[in-house]
Amino acid sequence: MGKRILCLLMMVVLILWGELQVSASPVRLQVQNAPTSAVLMSVARLGGFNLLLSDGIGGTVTVNVQEEPQKILELLSASQGLLLERYGNVYLVTAPDKSSALRRVHSYQAKYARPADLAKIANLSLGEAGKKSQMKKDNNDVETVQKQPHAEAETVEMPCRVLVDESAGKVVFYGTDAEAQRVQEALQQVDVPSKQVSIEAKVVALSKNAAKNLGVEWEWSKLPQYPERRKTYHHEGKENERVDYEVRRSYGGKSESIPGIIQFGHGPEGQPFEFYFSAKLNALVSDGKAKILARPNITTIQGHEAVINIGGDVPVPTQTVTETATTNTVTYRQAGIILRCTPRVNAEGQITAEVHTEVSTPEFVTDLKAYRFQRRSADTMVRLQDGETMVIGGLIGSEESHSLSKVPFLGDLPILGAFFKSVRHSHTESEVMIFLKAHVL
Repeated sequence: MGKRILCLLMMVVLILWGELQVSASPVRLQVQNAPTSAVLMSVARLGGFNLLLSDGIGGTVTVNVQEEPQKILELLSASQGLLLERYGNVYLVTAPDKSSALRRVHSYQAKYARPADLAKIANLSLGEAGKKSQMKKDNNDVETVQKQPHAEAETVEMPCRVLVDESAGKVVFYGTDAEAQRVQEALQQVDVPSKQVSIEAKVVALSKNAAKNLGVEWEWSKLPQYPERRKTYHHEGKENERVDYEVRRSYGGKSESIPGIIQFGHGPEGQPFEFYFSAKLNALVSDGKAKILARPNITTIQGHEAVINIGGDVPVPTQTVTETATTNTVTYRQAGIILRCTPRVNAEGQITAEVHTEVSTPEFVTDLKAYRFQRRSADTMVRLQDGETMVIGGLIGSEESHSLSKVPFLGDLPILGAFFKSVRHSHTESEVMIFLKAHVL
């Protein structure tokens, strides 16, 4: 029993001694047109580590470098297209045609990110190694195998060593253990839970005159607002003074966050004056002069687009005339309010949102027997604090109407009929305002 323990201790000492003999100090290596295998073995002897070379390593190399032996070994292998693997304290260098025997299938289970996005990271980790194949991009920018070589599609080249199993949510790749470890580490860095953003929208339609007079009132707080200075006294008689740079946002007798901040100048403590304002809809809704069209609430992951579509599809007839026949078809076009928002959250918790709003109204033209669409849109990119509200206005549309009222039969009489009928012309302008509030969940 004692002999067995002694043998085990000797084996451990030999293993540790082999690892301790690896030199980490830089060495000078200068050769010209020397055999690659001989140079690799010389580097191993300089570094004091074990090296195993496979068959098929040929050619010559010219080197003039001063670096750590391990780094020189990595550079030499990369420059000659050789595969370098480490198994414990033994380095294995194989030729490209021999390295395929060391490769096997690995998989990574996606936790948060899309497998198609992780596959692109895996391709970068594997580099240019591997056979290339033709791929195509579909409308969702997901790369899939192109089964028909002559299909009309945008093609890109990517390594065929990476596949995506969408049903299982896995990234499957083919490589060595060292490559698998490198891919796993890269995927774990990006496969992390992303922050979610809740978007509250309020779509309000009101007349233009009401919008000018009563629709939206901008309430400014008392100005300027300084950081709050607080003094505290201890029973020992000492006085402590603390400056609270978080300005209290109070208005209307309430203390709460007010959307929108404008900073101007600096106060006595070096902090900027802050003017706060809030957007408030008054009694127009109850008076019937304004109407809340929708109040949707949607949650999305940062970097992903959230779409709110309030409206319907309008049939648009289309007639195609050829030499032999006339074909009538009906297509549908979206009309109403379309809101697209792509939020991103930075390290400070600020929300940068790319917003697209569109308001389209169909109007039937009797003479053409078709619909005419009035389209109002706005595109912007804003930065908001958590809980702040942005207002998108100016989506103004005009509508003209003509109405005819007459007494039956008498209104159709020539000349005298004008006394028995009335024509009314009206011109109205409406404005759609969109209030967006974003919260980081």
